[in-house]
Amino acid sequence: MTLKFDRLLTLIFLLQRQPHLTAREMAARLRVSERTLYRDINDLSLAGVPIYGEAGPGGGYALLPGYRLEMAGLNETELSTLFISEGRGPLGDLDLHTTREVALSKVLSTLSERDRRRAAELQELLHVDPTGWNFPADQVPFLRAVQDAVWQQRRVSLTYRRENGAILTPMVNPLGLVVKAGTWYLVGDTGETIRPFRIARIQRIEALQETFKRPEGFQLARYWGEWCARFFPSYPVTLQVAPKGIPRLMQIFGESISDDLLSAQPDHTGWRTISLVFETMETARAALLDLGPTAEVLEPVELRESVIAWAQALLSRYGDTKNDPWIRSS
Repeated sequence: MTLKFDRLLTLIFLLQRQPHLTAREMAARLRVSERTLYRDINDLSLAGVPIYGEAGPGGGYALLPGYRLEMAGLNETELSTLFISEGRGPLGDLDLHTTREVALSKVLSTLSERDRRRAAELQELLHVDPTGWNFPADQVPFLRAVQDAVWQQRRVSLTYRRENGAILTPMVNPLGLVVKAGTWYLVGDTGETIRPFRIARIQRIEALQETFKRPEGFQLARYWGEWCARFFPSYPVTLQVAPKGIPRLMQIFGESISDDLLSAQPDHTGWRTISLVFETMETARAALLDLGPTAEVLEPVELRESVIAWAQALLSRYGDTKNDPWIRSS
């Protein structure tokens, strides 16, 4: 996915070189949906960029004549907000939202070579995976300490509790942060292997003065995708979702599915058919039960049957009220 930062700059440069492009033309060049393109135009307008539209033949979008970008340096935190993928929910954990509007206004300028180098580095330090799984959100008291070590590329000493209760005390080169559906991970190099550490299981962290060099060719997003493919099987699902179910579906998956929803043509009742990928059948079933009557599984059949069985069990349990003390006392 093209980073929003790149799209906003490219959009400005497109309009400077070739005014009066239509939304369809710009969306095609940026390889995004028209809905995403309109959101980008709105963000630029809110940031003070004078973009206007003209209807009719020869119309389209343009910048006000004479408008020029002013150079403005970006600080570290503002760079961080620009070079993170677009999922917004979990970024509040890092207190990055407060600088977003300032960063958006500054992104309109041409970056210095120093800023471009640092921005490329930051892009490799945080990856947002919007797909859900069946874990509750973590408590992460050491997140800020981990973030500082990642940002500063300082080696850390960890006391880490594994899922089985065993305690590890590794020395780790912190390569990046990953957040997946509210669950935070540190991807670190122990010298023997590169592996993820669930931040909620960190019992103690000490940042050392020693810095480190990142492994040549290491890419955080690629590593995470490959790790998930090895340890978490994919489970494709086709479902129909009602208009009322779309907001909750986007809460589960994030804005990454907005283009898929937009491209899915609604039927005469407004329901849309969409294909999604979950980690397991259990994860998919939990999400579908959460959506309730606003979604219906079409495929696979085993998931449909499992959802029906769970719904029937719930109905049987809650429908048997004759021995329920809450019912009798009401």
